[in-house]
Amino acid sequence: MRLKHLIITTTLCCALCSALSAASPFAGKWKLNQAKSHFTGQSDSVTAAGPNTWKFAYGSFSWTIKADGTDQPTPFGNTWAMKVVNASTWEFTSKIKGKVTETDTWALSADGKSMTRTSSGKHENGEAFTNVSTMKRTGGTSGFEGTWETAELKASFPELDIEPNGEDGITLCVPAENVKFSVKFDGKEYPVEGPRIPAGMTVSAKLVNPRKANATTKLKDKVIDAEEWAVSADGKTFTYTEHDSGVAKPFVGVYDRM
Repeated sequence: MRLKHLIITTTLCCALCSALSAASPFAGKWKLNQAKSHFTGQSDSVTAAGPNTWKFAYGSFSWTIKADGTDQPTPFGNTWAMKVVNASTWEFTSKIKGKVTETDTWALSADGKSMTRTSSGKHENGEAFTNVSTMKRTGGTSGFEGTWETAELKASFPELDIEPNGEDGITLCVPAENVKFSVKFDGKEYPVEGPRIPAGMTVSAKLVNPRKANATTKLKDKVIDAEEWAVSADGKTFTYTEHDSGVAKPFVGVYDRM
């Protein structure tokens, strides 16, 4: 899975949620249609930064981790513990507020031209998940060092429940993660709440027209992403486009009304 999702899978949920908050026609329950979505093309990089130490970068974010198995901070409000199993296998444990949210295994192919990233864990409600990303090398020659691009992502994202918040906003919940926020369409920042949400995460949203809107997700005043979306004329689907900070290619999700 791309680094942002490995760091904190609920960040994506919140980004999608902020997009959904764009208009009252979105009130209801929604489920991702992965066949119609496009989750490839985003790039990240790995660089050696000293003995048994590595620098990771995704868009405008970067962080350095020593592979000694200890919990170390990232820019996304969580920690990573990293272990080098062998030359072709790395393992990570991600925690938020001291609680394990997922474990990840990165495995290089025999020719070093691709990598599989497998993320496993449980949602806050106890339901298990496994997400698998296939990465292709776009820079570097061997080992994990280099630049990597998402070629395929097989993942399941939680369902979303949306209710009106007065006449000019919505309240959105991600039941599987116990995530919730209430936002008005006034461009102001509103807090995101949930046991796995890092402190200082906010969303803001403004309507462009009744079927289009823009929104922004921030963490402690730093922009995580900007979002665009369009509601279908029949109100049964919407297309959500996420522009992660500093990343050239967007992340596009299509949701169906349940």
